[in-house]
Amino acid sequence: MVNVIGLGYIGLPTALMMASHGVEVVGTDYNEELVATLNAGHTTFKEEGLDGLFADALAAGIRFTTEYQVCDTYIVSVPTPYDKVDKKIDPCYVVAATRSVLDVAPEGAIVVIESTVSPNTIDRYVRPVVDEAGRSDVKLVHAPERIIPGNMVSELLHNNRTIGADSPEVAEQVAALYSSFCQGEIAITDIRTAEMTKVVENTFR
Repeated sequence: MVNVIGLGYIGLPTALMMASHGVEVVGTDYNEELVATLNAGHTTFKEEGLDGLFADALAAGIRFTTEYQVCDTYIVSVPTPYDKVDKKIDPCYVVAATRSVLDVAPEGAIVVIESTVSPNTIDRYVRPVVDEAGRSDVKLVHAPERIIPGNMVSELLHNNRTIGADSPEVAEQVAALYSSFCQGEIAITDIRTAEMTKVVENTFR
C-alpha cells in the first residue's frame, strides 16, 4: 500500500493516478475540511481530466484520511513555500511530514520525497530527521514532481521521470511503482542529481 502525504495540486493527482492504475492508495492530509470534501465525492480544485480520474480512483477503492498509515511506501507531496526575498525554498513541511511518517512507518519502509526541493535539501534537512529517529532502516528516495497546473493529468501520464535513491535496488522498486501509470522514460540516479534535475527543469520552463 502507498500512503500519499499532502493532497494538494501535486499529491491529489498523483494519488488518483496510482489508484486508478491498480495501486492500493490512501491519501493523507492534515486539512480536515479537504479530506471531508474528498470523502464526500468531490474534488478540491478544477483541472482538465481530474474529475474522471477521481471517479476511476474512487471505483478502485482509494481512501482519504487525516491519519498517517502503516504501509511500505510513503510519497511526501507537501508544499515547499518559496521566499521571494532570499530565493530559498522552505523545507519545514517536508521535514514535519517525514517526522510524522517515521512515527508509523514499519521497518524497511520507503519514503519518497516528491515535493520540489533545492539541491542538498534531503541530505541537509530530511536525512538528519531519519538519523535522529534511529531509523537507518528507512530508505529515502527523491522523485521530483513534473507537472504544471492546466495539464496535470496528461503530464503525469506522459512526462519522463527521475528517481534518485541511495541504491539502484531501491530506485528500481520506486520506478516500478511509478511505471504503473507513467508512460515516459524513468531515469534512475542518486538523490542529489534528482534534486538538481528539478532546478534545471524549473529554470528551463
